[in-house]
Amino acid sequence: RPVLLWPINSRSTLTEGLYHYDALARLRDAQRLQEQRGREPSLAAEDIGSYLRLGPLGTALLTSLPTSPRVLIIDEIDKSDIDLANDLLHVFEEGAFSIPELLRLAEAQSEVAVPVWDSDEKSQRVLIHRGRARCQAFPLVILTSNGERELPPAFLRRCLRLRCRSALPPTV
Repeated sequence: RPVLLWPINSRSTLTEGLYHYDALARLRDAQRLQEQRGREPSLAAEDIGSYLRLGPLGTALLTSLPTSPRVLIIDEIDKSDIDLANDLLHVFEEGAFSIPELLRLAEAQSEVAVPVWDSDEKSQRVLIHRGRARCQAFPLVILTSNGERELPPAFLRRCLRLRCRSALPPTV
């Protein structure tokens, strides 16, 4: 399967890597239904999967198989907010994450099918049970850094670090 890419910038958050929830589209659709049917807007649990999409990290975690793990490149981790590296550690240690929008609906709808990052809306979906996503097999995660800032020591202790040396000869 294709390699997943998550390009990082200074505003990147863990949630962005895990999933995206389009609350405005959901509200707009509920209002449109209200206008058509002449009653109060309804944000039924059945439709919430249409307004969620896994991010590159969420896709890598939930579509990896023991015999075929996904590969995720998190590009330029050093550009991120200082908390992102520690937030990633938590997800990697747990092998799971919660989606608050689904946790609120866990009683009404225990399973929601959510599209993955690298598919169209209908072709590949994963089931999220009771708002909690748990990976079956860990992906291979490659982090790149330009060395713009140091990452937290606890994070670095858990990484296999490779340094690239310039292929150009030194200048005199």
